[in-house]
Amino acid sequence: MLVKLLRHWKRASRMEHPDAYVRRMLMSAWLDERRRPWRRESSTDRLPDRPASGPDADQRLDVLSLLAGLPPRRRAVLVLRYFCDLSVEETAQALGCSEGTVKSQAARALESLRARLTEGDPQWI
Repeated sequence: MLVKLLRHWKRASRMEHPDAYVRRMLMSAWLDERRRPWRRESSTDRLPDRPASGPDADQRLDVLSLLAGLPPRRRAVLVLRYFCDLSVEETAQALGCSEGTVKSQAARALESLRARLTEGDPQWI
């Protein structure tokens, strides 16, 4: 991804908001990877390192599994709004939808997560 940015740096550096360009480029690359999962797979003769362990790693895996259970649009709204710290307007622009759609998708996604959390482990409540 950085190579792609470097290739287009002249154009990106002249833009009014280069951070928006980079954010959009990263989101597009992520969506492309999600559409083509076979590109991520590679065979190797070595086993991968063990994942991190401990309470923080367990919570991270729980959050990731909860997010994975959401529909793609709702998951994208939550990630852009709360992990990337974008405003409603910026999120709507990045996803190519209206601000009302971002608000409703975020509300429904959070409601769904709350429902799953109350069903599951009480430590998350």
